[in-house]
Amino acid sequence: MRTTVQGGAGHSVSVIISAMYTTHHLQKMVEVSQQLGSADIVVAAASHLIPEIPTPVRAKTRMVPVEPEQQINPFSGRALAASHARGAVLLFLGEDRFYSAMELQRFLFPILHGRVQVLLSCEGRRHHRSRTTLPLHSLILFFHELLGRTDLGTASLFGTPHAITQVALRRISTELLQHPAHALYQWIKTGVRIGAQPVEPMRDAIPYNPQLYGAIQGECSFFEKAVIREQIDFAASLPKRNGLTDGRWRREELFQQPLPERAQPRTTVEKGSRLSVIIPARDEAGTIEAVIREVKLLNPQEVIVVVNGSRDGTAAKARACGGVTVEFAHPLGVDSGRAVGASIAAGDILLFVDADFVLPAQDLYPFVYGCEQGIDLALNDQSAFFESHSGNVIVAARQALTFVADRKDLGTGSMLAVPFALRKAAFATLGWSLLACPPLAQMAALKEGLRVELVHAVDSFALNRFRPEKHLARRGHAPAVEQIMGDHIEAIQYWHGRVRQQGAGSNQAAL
Repeated sequence: MRTTVQGGAGHSVSVIISAMYTTHHLQKMVEVSQQLGSADIVVAAASHLIPEIPTPVRAKTRMVPVEPEQQINPFSGRALAASHARGAVLLFLGEDRFYSAMELQRFLFPILHGRVQVLLSCEGRRHHRSRTTLPLHSLILFFHELLGRTDLGTASLFGTPHAITQVALRRISTELLQHPAHALYQWIKTGVRIGAQPVEPMRDAIPYNPQLYGAIQGECSFFEKAVIREQIDFAASLPKRNGLTDGRWRREELFQQPLPERAQPRTTVEKGSRLSVIIPARDEAGTIEAVIREVKLLNPQEVIVVVNGSRDGTAAKARACGGVTVEFAHPLGVDSGRAVGASIAAGDILLFVDADFVLPAQDLYPFVYGCEQGIDLALNDQSAFFESHSGNVIVAARQALTFVADRKDLGTGSMLAVPFALRKAAFATLGWSLLACPPLAQMAALKEGLRVELVHAVDSFALNRFRPEKHLARRGHAPAVEQIMGDHIEAIQYWHGRVRQQGAGSNQAAL
């Protein structure tokens, strides 16, 4: 059966097929392209692979060689091939999935009939993407939220199929296609119509491509690393924090004034490690006593309660329970409160909990024990509790951060989530002010090579106190969401800067 790709406006379609790492898929994809009726099939092939492409395939296509120095970027071939395409619409096919001609014709309908100028693909109802591509969804969701295009979901220019009109391509440089995040951003800024369309791959055959997707569970594949690299570079081009506020917590004022002296040491926990428990609190008179009673079962040297902006007697109740209180008249936010508490703590191990809910000591001790066993930063593993929150931007941001740091094994592990613990000696050199921005502190710890591990699972996500002034907004993002998104983009921008500094240092050493 032959299907035409002539749309309502008579658009001709050029099919661009990537063959950067394998040629096993080419014959089948060329056959499908011919069934679509395309008279222009362009193959972007790694130069060393071209000799192994069968002669009949080469006879039906035009070859665009991708030289070795360009192959480090799996998207470079698309830009080269696009500059040779003749059709009014360019359909890009990858190396990882097969699609029937009928399915591709349905996919192309919106762009052939002028509804959109850039068409991205999203997974159909019957299909669930392989585990090697799932992690990228979090990164893509987070950046789409930053760009104000949540309607695109997980669809992106990184994946295939996608289609672009020549009119849209003229709005950017063709070379920009090798940097998909930047290309999409430019189209959004210039008002190009962008849409997403479900498409179902053929399930009976999947191209074999270990060069792109081969990886064990705890590491990122070559393709994932390429997407991450492109997104980091894009993040670096944005304004600091992408203009998002830090919750108006006046973080910059934290250490500009003398802080209260800490309490004198009291007792020690097992094995001689001194423990400090740090609890930020604001109007938590109803729970602070129960929280302190529970943490004292760990036999800490001190319990530091950073009371900020409270008007309900929280400080008095904390002192009555034996807590050391550090009081601020204005709200700091929990993150800044943790930074203050850590800066004056005496313990070798610092355990962080919140004041608005009580966690049993048996759920707190694993974090202390992890640090006693040599872990520098012991995080809460909340992945099992997030299965129903896959579209949540905060969950996506947390997972995106661990991918950027090439720590896929950490999943959604984050210093945003209590309880967590850290070894003072390992973290002190980074500067306690970093704790005021937890994602930034986490990235600094990973970049400096600290040992960061998930040690225990506590569902504190569901226990957080709901605060309307933080968690609700009449329009746009709630203040808490805006702060957390800004924190994550700041952390990614920090990571990019440190990577560039290290690269420059290596170049200087080589000279």
